[in-house]
Amino acid sequence: MEKKQFQVEYEKIEVPKEDVLNAIQTGVRRANSTDTPKRNKKRLSAYSLSAAAAIFISSSFIFPSMSHVMAEVPLLGKVYMNFNDLVGRNLESQQLITKLNETASNKGIDVSITSAYYDGAVIGVTFNVAGNIKTEQDGGLMGFYEIFDGKEGIDDSKEIVYMEPSEKGYSGHIQLNYPKSELPPDTTFPLEFKSIGEKEGVWKFDIPIKQLPYETIKSNEERRNIGADVKVHFDSIIKGKASTAINYTATFPSEGKHDQVRLEVFNDQGMEIPLLSDGIDLETYKSEHQITVKGRMIIPQSLKEKTSYLEIQPKVAVHEKDQFVTLEQQTPIEINSNRQNLSVTVEKMTLKEDNFIVDFQVNHGDMRNWNFTFFKDFARNDITLVKESEKGIYEEPMKHSIKVLDEKDLRFRSTFDIGTVSDFSKDNYVIRVNLNSLSMNIPLELESVKIDLN
Repeated sequence: MEKKQFQVEYEKIEVPKEDVLNAIQTGVRRANSTDTPKRNKKRLSAYSLSAAAAIFISSSFIFPSMSHVMAEVPLLGKVYMNFNDLVGRNLESQQLITKLNETASNKGIDVSITSAYYDGAVIGVTFNVAGNIKTEQDGGLMGFYEIFDGKEGIDDSKEIVYMEPSEKGYSGHIQLNYPKSELPPDTTFPLEFKSIGEKEGVWKFDIPIKQLPYETIKSNEERRNIGADVKVHFDSIIKGKASTAINYTATFPSEGKHDQVRLEVFNDQGMEIPLLSDGIDLETYKSEHQITVKGRMIIPQSLKEKTSYLEIQPKVAVHEKDQFVTLEQQTPIEINSNRQNLSVTVEKMTLKEDNFIVDFQVNHGDMRNWNFTFFKDFARNDITLVKESEKGIYEEPMKHSIKVLDEKDLRFRSTFDIGTVSDFSKDNYVIRVNLNSLSMNIPLELESVKIDLN
């Protein structure tokens, strides 16, 4: 197909951008609404890439010439393409994938490891499943596995994997980041399947993997924010055959145990480079007043001859504890973050027969480049009226309505329906302010870093 024609067809695809952004923002807010440990953000990136891949692959059924191109991809390459493993696809094109044939059998099911790679800090494995298999109602097949014996502290050490129908049954794919700061030249990848479909069993492997040649570029760049007491030191860049890793060391105060480092990376043309995964915690050290985390970020491509340097924009999502306002306090009441410039001002509280009304302003009207919908969602879900004895429990909030008092100044009114609350009084209810929902979406920006790749 001609490039121009493809572009015309591509531009016809309608994507509800606003709805997608709102859904993502709401999901992130809910994921960070409680005092939970840090989470690897890889799933969001992987999901987004899979969605893009789904559009791309679906297009092959629209455009015959593209189907022809995909038909010419070698069988192993198709596996990495089907599971959208950009690193594996690149290595397969360079014939750098190790082909394997190791089988474990249990409960009438055979699991065979078919290939593996170890590039820089990224590991990939493909496998086949055949035998007496019972699939889901929709014809899909899931498995549950452990890596590295399911050790605590290793991201995604226990996961569900989804498999696709293949000529020999079902094919599957696992990709992970090497979970330690040091990269050995030769090692094994302990992998054990605990269930296939509805059958529980043991399918255990110790997969040998050999590190492909890579280059390490040392760095001594460091950025900090004194007010938040956070620091990010960039240790090294690992240049693999089909991947690039950025190693860093982050330092937080003791109360910042759930702080998260986030990186945006740009090439020498100012174009943002897509990430495979971000914020991978490799090692954590705790002292009386400080927490040190060795972390890693992965780019799913080799940057050789593509850019002369990386410009890295480090950000830190500072974790915030819930704050509470008693209903007898005199207004206005300012709720501020201790470590960053985020706030909620409770301007007025009014008790009526069946309603409790709260007027408030967010961030003194500063939107920080976010759209208004995000702040309206925050106002609806994160300024809530809760029972004082249950203020640490997150469940369906008390029924209430939101009114926008001033969109430009981010001023809102929440009217809580207390008519059905038999034990309501100003003494046993409080307003809960979840500033963490803001901080996870509006992280601190540190000064950017430029690292020469030559």
